[in-house]
Amino acid sequence: MTEQLIKEHLSNGFIGILAANKGFMIDKPSVDYGVDYQLKKTTTYTPPSGGTRYIQDSRYIDLQLKATTENSVIYEPNLIKYDLEVKSYNDLVERQINGIAPLVLILFVLPSNPQIWVEVDEDEIKLRRHAYWYVPPKGSVLTNNIHRVRIEIPKVNMLGIDCFSDLHQQFYP
Repeated sequence: MTEQLIKEHLSNGFIGILAANKGFMIDKPSVDYGVDYQLKKTTTYTPPSGGTRYIQDSRYIDLQLKATTENSVIYEPNLIKYDLEVKSYNDLVERQINGIAPLVLILFVLPSNPQIWVEVDEDEIKLRRHAYWYVPPKGSVLTNNIHRVRIEIPKVNMLGIDCFSDLHQQFYP
């Protein structure tokens, strides 16, 4: 397996773990038009007959995943800079302008040394470095760049244990 495929699989697994831990589901579209997953919240209700029914909330967030290593990002005190492919950036902007559901970029950053990406021992499983979420600032426009556009991701956008609940609340207050 190529190193890039390994990075992608690790980022997919991480997203799945965070989602499942907080009762979200992720669905992979059968066709990839810039969306890797749809993040759907599960909710409950009590029908007149009693009991509890679990259903998917109709409000979802589309996720676009990118996996890289720390030597491909620029760390500054409060933000991370990353050179994103133009097509991916324009997808994010277009969705923000004309979309129904939000499209969020998840940038998964692994250490530069593949030997330390994953560690397993008797007490824990470690997946090293961080993942961050990004949406273009309001008022962003499509870029005419040819290859890449540099984005700036605030470090406070790091994916934590409640990240998907927080994002869902942000987009669907």
